[in-house]
Amino acid sequence: MMRVLFLKEIHEAFASRRFWVILALCLVLIPLGVEVSLKDYQTRLQNYREAVRISQEATKRVQDVLYTAGAKAFAPPSPLGFVSLGLELLLPNIAETPMRRTDPPVTMRLGNNEGRDNLYEFFYGPLDLIFIVGVVMSFLAIILTYGAIAGEKEQGTLRQVLSNPVPRARVLLAKAAANALVLIIPFVLALAASLVLLEVQGNPVAAVPGAWTSIGLAALIAVLFIGAFFSLGLLVSALTKQSVPALITLLLAWVFLYGIYPRLSAAAAQVLYPVKSEARVALEKAQVRRALDKERDAEIEKVAQAMPRDFKSQAFKDGETKQAEIRGRYQARLEATWKTIDRDIDERRKSRNALTLNIARLSPVSLFVCPVAELSRTGWIEYQQFHTEVLQYEEVLNRDIFGKDREVHMKGGVMMSNGADPNAPAPVFTYVRTPEDGIVRNVLPDVLFLVLFNLVFFAGAFVAFLGYDVR
Repeated sequence: MMRVLFLKEIHEAFASRRFWVILALCLVLIPLGVEVSLKDYQTRLQNYREAVRISQEATKRVQDVLYTAGAKAFAPPSPLGFVSLGLELLLPNIAETPMRRTDPPVTMRLGNNEGRDNLYEFFYGPLDLIFIVGVVMSFLAIILTYGAIAGEKEQGTLRQVLSNPVPRARVLLAKAAANALVLIIPFVLALAASLVLLEVQGNPVAAVPGAWTSIGLAALIAVLFIGAFFSLGLLVSALTKQSVPALITLLLAWVFLYGIYPRLSAAAAQVLYPVKSEARVALEKAQVRRALDKERDAEIEKVAQAMPRDFKSQAFKDGETKQAEIRGRYQARLEATWKTIDRDIDERRKSRNALTLNIARLSPVSLFVCPVAELSRTGWIEYQQFHTEVLQYEEVLNRDIFGKDREVHMKGGVMMSNGADPNAPAPVFTYVRTPEDGIVRNVLPDVLFLVLFNLVFFAGAFVAFLGYDVR
């Protein structure tokens, strides 16, 4: 009997052309999105390589970093952006020191040199897998299921089926299995065609370690996400008596889960756990520098007043040594204070982001969007990796170049000089992407939550259908 019911549902799907319409949409949208994203990635990769080349040519020696171009660090674009462009166009992907020598410690300024040739794309978002699955496939899941039970009740076919000695559980399972295949098979076929397209055009994803694992896990998350909306459609259809109220309810739920709740979660987290802006932090660090510089200059001036005018005397040399000790002490205080400010603000941002993610996990949309972005190396984790490596590079620059500043006393005054070898090779920034195991560990909770959503929605539909009144 289960086989007969399953074949009936499949036949209805083919007869109504639902399967063919969904297949056509998937075979057009998904490969098209991959092609557009691949062209965009190739353009951004070319820009990245050119920027690195120009920077390395301009900063071959230490004196170039000190007096000409400053030091720069770049994060390459992710080849997996066709899965999810994520935050790549918004988060910093370049860090640079001032183009002229300044007082140490030098802080690398984070920025973003990405952009869009067509600014209207910012209004609507990219045509990546996140958009196609998150919007198109979830909407199709609703359209496919809103009348699965309530619609058949209106038509009278559900009463005819249940008038036979067949368990209701088998009826629901047959409907779910057949209609799920109508959604999943076109998606899998279109995704396979897209991967073949990548292979034909040079397979840029090979540049990312563990890329195929990430793509496979992202596909699994996409299937679970589609399944969640599919099960939600069955649940609402089993709780209503007519197809129109079921459709309206599902559309409202879709708008809330996709368009409203993720934004509410971010706003709620900011209210519950406010974090200072980058501009506010920069002002605080500038105030700290000014205050410490004032204290330092006062102490140095006090020592200078007690020093004799004879530059060759031992007392003058002792005064110079004491001034150098004062500068070193205040330099250490400034570096320690700045590190404390940076560490505190980073911890607060991490806590705020974790709170946002935990609140957003009550929606299957966030459980799909966030982990797939992380798997695509275009999310918050990849930014943290870049930020961490920039801080390490910054320490090298301050230790080997900027931190070697010293005062040189000459006839007519005092000038600053740098003790680093000006002709020595400048430190080069080399970016290493986030390890695959760290990404996978981070997204596993979202996968489990998506599985839970599927189970809860389907169990609710199952229980509601067992007591459904077909009259």
